[in-house]
Amino acid sequence: MSFGSDSDARQASRIALFQTRMHRRALLGTAAGAAAVAGMGAAGVRQFATAQEAPTLPADAAPPERQTVVFPGDATVAKVADFYEQVYERPGVADLFSDPLIRLDKDFQLVPAAAETWAASEDGKTWTFNLARNLVWSDGNPVTAADWVKTFQYAADPAHAWDFSWFWDSSGKILNWSQAIAGEVPVEEIGVRLGADEYTLVFETEDVAPFLPAKLVYSLPLSKVALETTGPLYNTNPATAVSSGPFILSEWVPDEQITYVRNETYAGTLQVPIQKAICKLTAVTNYFTLYETDEIDQMENPSPAELKLAQEDEAMSQDIYSGVGDFRTFYLFFDVTKAPFDKLEVRQAFSHVVDRDAIQASILGPLGSQAYSWLAPGFPASDREGLASVQAFDPAKGKELLAAAGFPDGEGFPAQELWLRNENALNQTVANAVGAMITEHLGIDVQVSNKDFDLFQEALNAKPTEILFGYVSYGMDFLDPVNMLGVWQSGGRHSWVNDAFDTGLAEAGGFLGDPAERLEMFKAVERTLVEDVPGVFIYHVTPVQLIKPWLTGAAFEADASGITSLHWPGFTTMSTNPGEMYITQDGPDRG
Repeated sequence: MSFGSDSDARQASRIALFQTRMHRRALLGTAAGAAAVAGMGAAGVRQFATAQEAPTLPADAAPPERQTVVFPGDATVAKVADFYEQVYERPGVADLFSDPLIRLDKDFQLVPAAAETWAASEDGKTWTFNLARNLVWSDGNPVTAADWVKTFQYAADPAHAWDFSWFWDSSGKILNWSQAIAGEVPVEEIGVRLGADEYTLVFETEDVAPFLPAKLVYSLPLSKVALETTGPLYNTNPATAVSSGPFILSEWVPDEQITYVRNETYAGTLQVPIQKAICKLTAVTNYFTLYETDEIDQMENPSPAELKLAQEDEAMSQDIYSGVGDFRTFYLFFDVTKAPFDKLEVRQAFSHVVDRDAIQASILGPLGSQAYSWLAPGFPASDREGLASVQAFDPAKGKELLAAAGFPDGEGFPAQELWLRNENALNQTVANAVGAMITEHLGIDVQVSNKDFDLFQEALNAKPTEILFGYVSYGMDFLDPVNMLGVWQSGGRHSWVNDAFDTGLAEAGGFLGDPAERLEMFKAVERTLVEDVPGVFIYHVTPVQLIKPWLTGAAFEADASGITSLHWPGFTTMSTNPGEMYITQDGPDRG
């Protein structure tokens, strides 16, 4: 599963922190090596009363002893299995060892997890979470607010060098977070603390943050006791593994396999039919072969050649699903401060000559859907249908607008170089198709240039920007419109400045009233964006998944937006997905 999108902070953190964490590799290698000892699992080690209830299986389900699901994992990435240890070094199956405060259902609605209720202060800067009192770690210790306090303090510790620390230094910034990660204040001074009792947790933010619960989907705690007694890598070794989630580590064979088994002491609300989850570690290029031979049950992002093979195979063609991933949108953008794109009519003209239907049908297929607006279907406040006419394909209108801007049939319009950010073959094809459409309908010469990633980023982020005309994408960091729409805020990624947009975004972002009214406010903000055309929205990414027919359940049924797939964030306690999927009797017997 992937987290986060493509901001400079994220890209830099993955590289800059590499050397900082090298000393941890030796320790990890030792723990993981010990984990490879056969039979070294939780069974027989911990003796506690069973807390987890066995869910009632559907009539077509395989018996419990055959409820084993296998996912692939990149062997070069799999180092840890806890979110608050390292985010970008987790395997394909992780985040099963505790419940977050809040999780997402299949319609991307927030539902209680470890927190039963939560509420904000009148000023929107203090949030109080009331924890379930029955949760327990597999070592017998209760789950309390102290576990979250310790976890967030550990994440803010500069010595930890957590690769996701930027997340809490952005919108909804935790009080004193940036000062702590800079080493300017002790981690005990961050805005995460105990409340009135040990089952009350309080978060304090620097600004009004009605979206904080959405960010706290990322709130899976580590065990305070395990951190203090065993150390941060306790969940890389079955002998020291501690879980309050539905699964616990049973085996970790480096570069081969990670096995999670049912945690019989789990007392949370996520009742999971699957009894064992296996992450088969290998090279990404091997995923499709493993899928073909029934060694894994699900995979994401097959290569174009692999997707073609799947589409041409009668049986496998039924296994193809389109997901939403991080709700990524690809789009054209302009430096609106420079001619000729300082004229609204020019930007509007460009928006009306892109045939998104043709691009979807002839190039994208299941990999994308037409984008007439910024927020993808399924994302909160998405209004694709309501905004579809604003940038609709209408070449005649495009020609008319270009003429009104002083460039009849493209006469006098300078040739354009369309910059791409080190894009793959698919997006080079899309960009070339877009360029050809602009040339065909507006008479403007467009040359597509695929630039080095770092060169592109440096030019994009220069103030003023050094890219006049570009093609790029963005995906969410958390599931709230303030995050995605914030990309277009003044002073951000692009040169566009619109006071109505900035004001509306600030008002909606900090609105503490009715959530439904807040979403309507965001729809108005997005309309301002789409109508002023600082970007021409091309397509929303719908990453392809292959899912075996014997892996089924409500998790794969259409959601409220009609989307079928294993929804983000996947097989993790951050989602209701694990409780809504099972293996049918047609599935393989993996023992």
